[in-house]
Amino acid sequence: MNTAANIGFTLHGTGPEGVLVMHDWMGDSTIYDAILPYLDKSVFAYAFVDLRGYGLSRDIAGEYTVGEIAHDCLAVADKLGWQRFHVMGHSMTGMATERMAADAPSRVKSAIAVCPVSAAGNQIDANAKAFFASTTESDDAFRRLIKFVGPGLSDSWAEAKLRLNRSAVSPACRLRYLAMLTETNFVEDVVGLETPFLVVIAQKDPGLDEAAMKKTFLAWHPNAELVTIPNSGHYPMQECPPHFVSVVEGFLRKHKG
Repeated sequence: MNTAANIGFTLHGTGPEGVLVMHDWMGDSTIYDAILPYLDKSVFAYAFVDLRGYGLSRDIAGEYTVGEIAHDCLAVADKLGWQRFHVMGHSMTGMATERMAADAPSRVKSAIAVCPVSAAGNQIDANAKAFFASTTESDDAFRRLIKFVGPGLSDSWAEAKLRLNRSAVSPACRLRYLAMLTETNFVEDVVGLETPFLVVIAQKDPGLDEAAMKKTFLAWHPNAELVTIPNSGHYPMQECPPHFVSVVEGFLRKHKG
């Protein structure tokens, strides 16, 4: 594993409860910008990280593994002086919340996994994986994927997501992270973890539904609970930000201290 990189992050809030937040495969930490006005910054301090190859860390190369993500993010917590903190991951980094909880159980107070891929990986067939891979180069394929995971949203939404991806995500990391999220499996490391987990799913997000979570997060983590965000696709932090924040902070408040 590479030595922990000085990966980029932005800090919002000055509260005593640290929350380290990770983004998805298709965009950088700015996917969370819409929630910033609604955060309780007197209670929480949110560190929105950019993984290697993304955003502020776009030029940082790596192995692009879940272990590396966990290692880098723990280093961010160290830099901030956070001995114990909360973690949140979205989609691809749902598995990273589990990796961090397994690697540093004494440090992770609680974990939130949003529309998450689990420690078992996203077990899609060869045709689906080929389509996902095509989105790394084909703008049309990328638009179709965004419209699929956000049914009913506009063409302008898909264009905005495309612009962000092409500007903020290094081409060198795209297929490597795809391999990570579809081929990684470390289930044996997380079964029975007592870390409190909130699993957030979205009503209109195809595939990552309640049935999938009952087979993964809810089956493995004895202190896991599930919440469904209504009338949202794969990006509830962008599609319904005030409600998303109320769900997230309601859970965090139960596990602070």
